[in-house]
Amino acid sequence: MFNKILVAIDRSTAGKKVFEAAMSLAKTSGASLKLLHVLSSEERDFPTPTIYSGLEYDPYEPTLIEAYQERWQQFEQEGLEMLRGTAEEATKAGISTDFTQTLGNPGRTICDLAQTQSADLIVVGSRGRTGLKEMFLGSVSNYVTHHAPCSVLIVHQTDNLDPQLSESEQEKLTSSAA
Repeated sequence: MFNKILVAIDRSTAGKKVFEAAMSLAKTSGASLKLLHVLSSEERDFPTPTIYSGLEYDPYEPTLIEAYQERWQQFEQEGLEMLRGTAEEATKAGISTDFTQTLGNPGRTICDLAQTQSADLIVVGSRGRTGLKEMFLGSVSNYVTHHAPCSVLIVHQTDNLDPQLSESEQEKLTSSAA
């Protein structure tokens, strides 16, 4: 049914769950995986330029620029390391896998790559934004659902189901949902 699965992941625990769902589908359908990490300001640890308030602030100060460039290179490197490790895990499981990392708007980038790669399925996570958060911050999964050139599987975050439940009770809920 699926031959090419595009997997949009990040360095979060939700990203790991997205990958696990995609790997399970790829094993059963014999599909290949294309892992995608989009460098985006929406991601945790996204480097931003240092800004000081005061009369002596010079945004073009060489040390500030160098510090920002170092943080950016580290951010890029961490993304590539995550992709390499994830691709290696899939390859060891016998799944044909490659990866790419790019800077951009996550929703648009995911849909564009799905189009150019002729993906049959996009697997993406959901942070569970609703109401005002979704209206002001947007939702990658919502954008992808409405603009994708193929089918979309949204893996919802389930790790904070109910803080009152024990780990074993949460595991039961998670496994019964699968």
